[in-house]
Amino acid sequence: MRRMILLMLFLGLGLLLTGCGHGNDPVKVESRELSADEISAYFARQGLELHSVEMRPENIFQGELNGRKPLVFLLDEQELVIYQFATAGEREAGWADFEQHTATADLVPYKAYQKQSLLVFYIHDEGVIGQELYRRVEKVIPGVLELKESGA
Repeated sequence: MRRMILLMLFLGLGLLLTGCGHGNDPVKVESRELSADEISAYFARQGLELHSVEMRPENIFQGELNGRKPLVFLLDEQELVIYQFATAGEREAGWADFEQHTATADLVPYKAYQKQSLLVFYIHDEGVIGQELYRRVEKVIPGVLELKESGA
């Protein structure tokens, strides 16, 4: 009888510890992928007109990263490349992929914006207009994330 009680106690403790270990795992929230039209419409509501263009895989900023292909836009003749990943972890793997492919490359001026599941490249001129447009894009991206995660 005593063995049975000890066995049950150890089994119960094992289940308790197993359950507690999984309780600390971050919740994997997957968001939907937005279409080029949805992103363009959202930017337009913020006063920025995007024009969707064809992806050129030979362009280092437009290649597949961690299994994802980007949406590519022109904003006042500057390139805006948006990668939508399912999770922040997948986005981090995509960034590592980009860094690996560009480690020895001499790249044109660009800014990268990483937030949650989005990786955005803004390839721009270094002038005042390019910098101002980037500041405006940077303010719009959190709203794109909300739209992406709302499922609406």
